Amino acid sequence: MTWILLLRQGGVLSLAVLLSAAGCAPAPSPPPQIRSYREVGDFSLTDHKGTSVTAATLHGKVWIANFVFTSCTAECLVLSKRMSNLEKRFATNPNVGFVSFSVDPGTDTPARLAKYAALYEAGDRWSFVTGDSADMDTLIKERFLLPVAQSPEEAAALQKAMLIHSDRFAIVDRKGVVRAYVNGMQPGAEDQVAQVVATLLAE
Repeated sequence: MTWILLLRQGGVLSLAVLLSAAGCAPAPSPPPQIRSYREVGDFSLTDHKGTSVTAATLHGKVWIANFVFTSCTAECLVLSKRMSNLEKRFATNPNVGFVSFSVDPGTDTPARLAKYAALYEAGDRWSFVTGDSADMDTLIKERFLLPVAQSPEEAAALQKAMLIHSDRFAIVDRKGVVRAYVNGMQPGAEDQVAQVVATLLAE
């Protein structure tokens, strides 16, 4: 598993990559566990169309979240392409939503996100969202990532980082509870996410 921490110091955005195992090749990912991690709770953000996106907007849908930023030239490209493929896979199911959270909201304005969304031919059910930096930071850290920190050291690093970029997809159920995480950089990630979505739709 790889964590990418984005740290802003003196107005400069720097990148630090933490590898949990020796070597660069990722280990095979086990099947995702479906359980109740944490309720996402209320939020109000702005998407790439300038439209408000809230918890109520997504209530009743199973939705997939990922965490990207528009100036990323590495993992985000893979994660966004795989999200695009997932959107196409569920194109005929209005009960599935897609949300890409910017981890650099200070840079990623709705207009900038709109250009990024166009690169992946994002449809109406895929929102690229941004908002107040502090609110985004709290939402991403406390509602999505900290429940899956694998060690006290990871948790401490996440708490200290101003911006976080995880390579995981988070899958949220109809009630707004995070139910599973899938490593988006692993082979077969799209199939794993799709299987979780299908399971949650059937509940």
